[in-house]
Amino acid sequence: MRKLYIDFRKTYILVENLRKLGKVKHISHSGLIVVSGIKNLPKVGSEVVDRRMGKIGFVYDIIGPTKSPFVLIKPKGRLDKIILDELFVVVSHAGSRKGKGERKRKGKGNRKKRN
Repeated sequence: MRKLYIDFRKTYILVENLRKLGKVKHISHSGLIVVSGIKNLPKVGSEVVDRRMGKIGFVYDIIGPTKSPFVLIKPKGRLDKIILDELFVVVSHAGSRKGKGERKRKGKGNRKKRN
C-alpha cells in the first residue's frame, strides 16, 4: 500500500493520520469555531485542517454533554470567510514523556554556601 504525503507550507501530513472531526455548527462572538457531530473525541491541542489540508487552528476545548459533545477550535488567523465545510483533526501518535525534561533537585536553594 502506498502512503500519500501532502505538503502544505513545509509540513507533511500523512493522510492515514487524519480523522474526521465534523461539520462547523457555529462561530462564536469570541472567534472560536464550534464543531458538532463528533464520534471520536480528539485531544486538546490537536491540529485541525480542512479538506484542502489548509491549517485551520487547534482544538481549544471540549464542551457540552457527554453524549453529544462540541469541540471548540481556536483559529490560527483571522476568519475572512465562514467555513461551513467538514474539518479533520491530525492524529499524532507521540510517545510518552517519561524521561523528558529537567530533573527536580531537592533542597537546592536551602543550603548555605561555605567559604
